Amino acid sequence: MKIREIIFFVIIAVMFPLSAVTQVQSPSGATSVSATVSSSEVREAEVRDFFGNYVDRYNQKDTDGFLSLFSAEAVQNQNERIGKIRRIYTNFFEQSHELKYQIVEPKIEIFQNGVEVKARYEITQTPRGGGGKRVWKGNGSWFLIKEDGGLRVLYLTYQHQKAL
Repeated sequence: MKIREIIFFVIIAVMFPLSAVTQVQSPSGATSVSATVSSSEVREAEVRDFFGNYVDRYNQKDTDGFLSLFSAEAVQNQNERIGKIRRIYTNFFEQSHELKYQIVEPKIEIFQNGVEVKARYEITQTPRGGGGKRVWKGNGSWFLIKEDGGLRVLYLTYQHQKAL
């Protein structure tokens, strides 16, 4: 098992202490560390619905609606907390006349303590004030948890490059 996966599960276990604790298995089937267990089971259809909503709110530049899909404990790119995440998206949405966000070929892996989704994405931005369209493409990884009865982004990591 990769050190990164072990660290990830340790962080989950420390950040979300609940009464039920179990062993978490990695995708390879090897038992790693103790982590908290959500009492509600997540289904793949629920994850796909979540991402449909996520993309719609992004494309509508609905900052509050989009950020409601993030946990208050969310971390983006390993160091950006929710306040900075809000500033990043608010600024980007305000600079955009139009946005088209697409998530391509998501790979969904459901664990007892959350859901990991890995996918390619593409963002096409038409900036306010002209200047032509900009396109970013890259890979993203989301870790979702159940919070307040719905799925929320706990960790988001992405790496993109401007394509056009």
